[in-house]
Amino acid sequence: MAGDSTDDGPTTEAPSISVADLVGNAWSTLKTVYYANSVSWRVLKAGGLVFFGFFVWAGSNLVYSYNPSLGVLRYPMAYGFLLIVYGPIHHLVVLPLAFRWRRTPGLRQRVGKRLPNGMLVVFLAAVVVLGTFPAGPMVVDFQSALESSGADVSPDLLCTKSTTENGTAVHCHLSETDGVDRIEVRSGDSRLLVDEDPPYEFTIHEREIETVAGEKRFTVMLQSEDGTMVRRYTRRLALVDEG
Repeated sequence: MAGDSTDDGPTTEAPSISVADLVGNAWSTLKTVYYANSVSWRVLKAGGLVFFGFFVWAGSNLVYSYNPSLGVLRYPMAYGFLLIVYGPIHHLVVLPLAFRWRRTPGLRQRVGKRLPNGMLVVFLAAVVVLGTFPAGPMVVDFQSALESSGADVSPDLLCTKSTTENGTAVHCHLSETDGVDRIEVRSGDSRLLVDEDPPYEFTIHEREIETVAGEKRFTVMLQSEDGTMVRRYTRRLALVDEG
């Protein structure tokens, strides 16, 4: 009928949130957490970085053990390894010191304003250096342990290197020979030697060791009487101790 009408009232549009707003809010929240300076927050952040650093370091090591051609993994590996130590130092020492110095006029105030960023630059530079030249306990060969199928055969592979007239030589032997019938030493795609006689001592030279992902390395595989691999060891020449 004439005059019949419906009035749903004014239409209210839902407020729109742009991507820029979300990013801005997330950044503000991140800065608030980063600069939180209470003791509880400092301990929480330090512990979180230790856990995160260990996760990144272990995960990178695990993947790198099975894919040594992925040399780029050495940088997250170095990042996680250094973060385990530097994370607590940054939040328990550097930031509280910087906040204290900022309240002091003069040179300390200027240093306090630049100290956190300066220390982060030093940290990232150390990551680049250690990732380019890996050394020490940063690189762990998980493959040797995970690919071992004989839990009852676990000798140590003891290696030392020395400098001779023909260059660097690496001498290795097993701590025990029970359950081992044969060893094979390989480097890259090359078989360097096979030893079927205890005590399975051998010497190889640096010129025989191939470079994989920027590192000279060799692999020693221990086999049982039926030819089954019971242990696998990978050694990096740079990490072998001097004899």
